[in-house]
Amino acid sequence: WELIVKYKTAFYSFYCSVAAGMIMSGITNVKEYNLAREILIIMGVYFQAQDDFLDCYGTPEEIGKIGTDIQDKKCGWLFVHAFGHRCSLEEKKVFWDHYGKCKVQTPQEQRIKDIY
Repeated sequence: WELIVKYKTAFYSFYCSVAAGMIMSGITNVKEYNLAREILIIMGVYFQAQDDFLDCYGTPEEIGKIGTDIQDKKCGWLFVHAFGHRCSLEEKKVFWDHYGKCKVQTPQEQRIKDIY
């Protein structure tokens, strides 16, 4: 999860857009790019973890949509930490049976959220 997020969300969406602005404004000092990259990668990782959390637990009024990461079988922060670090074998079976297969707002989806 962290490598995907680091190079997809954090680097591409956070650092590259700021670095482009730095280039356009004439900044040439490599140290400044390195410092910007360091903080922007951290911000991007936290942003993605928050986005994954809100997709699961945010209301449509809060996030402007119904979250579908469970139905889309996304490799999100909640899934990775639950399945990879916290689940019992019984709970992993719930994921195998329903993750990416259940519908939105069903008991199966709620069971996965309860495991998170």
